[in-house]
Amino acid sequence: MSQVSRDTRKTPRHGLLWFVALWLLGVGGTALLVLPFHLLVAAAMHH
Repeated sequence: MSQVSRDTRKTPRHGLLWFVALWLLGVGGTALLVLPFHLLVAAAMHH
């Protein structure tokens, strides 16, 4: 029983790590995708 509880205690942390890593990757990818459009809009508004 102790071996099972140790495994289940480690798994959520691993899942949380993957969740955070994928979330950061998604946010970073979205930011890189949107940044050129944001700069174009900012340049268009400035001129």
